[in-house]
Amino acid sequence: MKEFVFTLFMITAVVFTSAQQVISAGGQTNTAGNIELSWTLGEPVIETVSEGTTVLTQGFHQSKLTVTAIDALSLTEMELKVYPNPTSDFVVVHINNAEVTARFALFDFSGKMLSQKPITATDTRLDMLQYASGTYVLKLFDEEEHPIQSFKIVKR
Repeated sequence: MKEFVFTLFMITAVVFTSAQQVISAGGQTNTAGNIELSWTLGEPVIETVSEGTTVLTQGFHQSKLTVTAIDALSLTEMELKVYPNPTSDFVVVHINNAEVTARFALFDFSGKMLSQKPITATDTRLDMLQYASGTYVLKLFDEEEHPIQSFKIVKR
């Protein structure tokens, strides 16, 4: 009987300690179109610690994150951004190093190439209006066709 009670206690403890809970004075989530704002009032401890490429955010309330880069940037002398993501009409490919010759290619999730274009300026715009809602992969290549970085693009 003691083993049964102990086992039941351990199962209950594991279930309740793995659930996400927050004890706060207040909070709310509001959504308007593609924008979501979440807040929690009264979190006693929050902290973000990073070492190298690893980032740990400790706290009770962590809003939804959209991670767009699929792999690491292969050229360290370049700053590369793709925004807005998710999008409904276009994305901008931003490269801060104008000396880099590059191109991008847009693929659907079955691997079919839908579009490709050379990057000739710091900001290059890719029109997404003609594509259906879904998830796409945007790959950037250098002049020797080596992959620079890939991004997941969500079209709404």
